[in-house]
Amino acid sequence: MKLYNTLSRAVEEFVPREAGKVQMYTCGPTVYHFAHIGNLRTYMMEDVLEKALRYEGYDVKRVMNITDVGHLTSDGDTGEDKMLKGAKREKKTVLEIAEFYKNAFFDDCKRLNIKTPDIIEPATGCIPEFIKTIEGLIEKGYAYFADGNVYFDTSKVADYNALTGHSTDELMVGVRDDVEEDTSKRNKSDFVLWFTKSKFDDQELKWDSPWGVGYPGWHIECSCISMKHCGEYLDIHCGGVDNIFPHHTNEIAQSEAYLGHKWCSYWFHVHHLNDETGKMSKSKGEFLTVSLLESKGYNPLAYRFFCL
Repeated sequence: MKLYNTLSRAVEEFVPREAGKVQMYTCGPTVYHFAHIGNLRTYMMEDVLEKALRYEGYDVKRVMNITDVGHLTSDGDTGEDKMLKGAKREKKTVLEIAEFYKNAFFDDCKRLNIKTPDIIEPATGCIPEFIKTIEGLIEKGYAYFADGNVYFDTSKVADYNALTGHSTDELMVGVRDDVEEDTSKRNKSDFVLWFTKSKFDDQELKWDSPWGVGYPGWHIECSCISMKHCGEYLDIHCGGVDNIFPHHTNEIAQSEAYLGHKWCSYWFHVHHLNDETGKMSKSKGEFLTVSLLESKGYNPLAYRFFCL
């Protein structure tokens, strides 16, 4: 099998670390609203990849996270908390929102013939792993505590931008003007591993930690859940192209800093579903769901075949 590897920016023959076995991780949903068909296209393509690997005879272990803790839209403690936004919208608790939309997501996947991952891990189930990894990064000199938060120091990483192929300055182009710069950071590209001081003081889910009561940053979630179930080496990491920076870039930085060696060999990214106005997204307020397709008389599998 040959795959386009985002890391090398080339088509490569796929060779797993252990012959006959594949450790595969796919970034799961932030469960604050229904998934739109653009979100689901990514999981459909990952499903095709997994089934192709199994068809080739590989023993595949596929792991997926569920983001059910606070997820900010920016790494500078800016934007909005998607989970809290959903809870306020529906006058429910964050955990009630997470449970409802997690079930809705997997119902949609079932209707699109997307195989359920072998392991599904909610972020709320891995708080001890997050804390242990962050402690390790501090001990190794890759993280620091400043003004109530723990940050990863990107200047300590030899090739922080390996996945994007761009410089940090280039990646900062296009950042919204109204985003306030986090002055607690040593470097612009540093990111939060653990929040104890946040503009979201009404955050519903918080935990005790060595740095105070708070909650994890988004990026630490996928690194720790992957390492918990796949060990120190990962063959394939999947996600949408919007995950390349900063999410997957930061995952590589913190994972390899913690482990001390290369973490993942192949990065598989799926492009957006575009409509006539551009990328389909929840933030624009208008998006198509599987249920809406069905209400218009379409079989969900017709959408799957359209994508394939």
